[in-house]
Amino acid sequence: EYERGGEDEYILNYFDLNGSKRAEAEKYARENAALESAPFNASLYQLIWSVIPLPYSLFFRSKPRVSVFFNYYLPPGVRGKKILAVYDTVIKDHPETVRFKTKTMLGLTLKPSIKRADVIITISEFSKGQIMKHFGVPESKIRVIPCAADRDKYYPIKDSTVIEGVKEKYGIKGKYFLYLGNLEPRKNIVRLIEAYGIAAEKDPSLPLMVLAGGKGWLYEDIFAKVKELGLEERVLFTGYAEDGDVPVLMNGAVAFCFPSLYEGFGMPPLEAMACGTPVIVSDTTSLPEVVGDCGIKVDPLSAEAMAEALIRICDEDVRREQSEKGLLRCEMFSWEKSARMLRAVIEEAAHE
Repeated sequence: EYERGGEDEYILNYFDLNGSKRAEAEKYARENAALESAPFNASLYQLIWSVIPLPYSLFFRSKPRVSVFFNYYLPPGVRGKKILAVYDTVIKDHPETVRFKTKTMLGLTLKPSIKRADVIITISEFSKGQIMKHFGVPESKIRVIPCAADRDKYYPIKDSTVIEGVKEKYGIKGKYFLYLGNLEPRKNIVRLIEAYGIAAEKDPSLPLMVLAGGKGWLYEDIFAKVKELGLEERVLFTGYAEDGDVPVLMNGAVAFCFPSLYEGFGMPPLEAMACGTPVIVSDTTSLPEVVGDCGIKVDPLSAEAMAEALIRICDEDVRREQSEKGLLRCEMFSWEKSARMLRAVIEEAAHE
């Protein structure tokens, strides 16, 4: 929440039933921010207001000029101008890929939340268009603020011993392609495995396929496809990758593969590009908007197209060109720039 004047400029509200979340909240506080907690359960309140319009103002005494909610939900009874972040409309576009609990809650709350908001912020022009399409929001009410890669974390690593050490930790031998993220239907991993099988038949020397990430939901088909195609020795599941290892794994990969069916923005390809790693991404939703003229863009519904891309990206000249273009593309995105854009949206709302 944003407040003009007074001792504190920003107020961070959070629900804290037993005092256990104070330390977490303090991580996000700054010198010009105050913390205000409410002794109630956040999930329970969300469930209540989705059915009964219990005002948010009953829990928090502050009276801000602008309130910002960063995760799809905007409860009733919020004081001041209201800004809501809606990152995508996957609930409308691909509801079959959303967890049942999330789908149920968004089905109850997203439309009224959008209606309550004075301003909607989202992360891509693609998501902006989908919000307009599905919820009838006028373009004038939406602001696009893109994401960025953390350049202090994602950058080219020149020391090969660092990369080899992390590879050994996850049991990776030799060259490899990398997918990193949850194992879930929306990420299109089954078709990626099919594509890898096609490419491996054409080129037996193809690098391994490393799938790094935790099990999301409806992931059984992924393991079944590997077994069906007899790729147990060529496709490696590492499980969850530790946060500090992610940039190293990206650096070591021949290419980063992200053939997702749907993305509101697509952070992982941008982070891989910041590491100097070529990317293979879907040619749909927000991904072309993120990678621009970098990477190899493929039809996410075509295993054959993906297979061709896997073979093509192994060419050293192609990889060098894509690496250089990706590093330049990343310069267009920065968290400092995005923060300034958000600040401008808040200032605009505060002065209306």
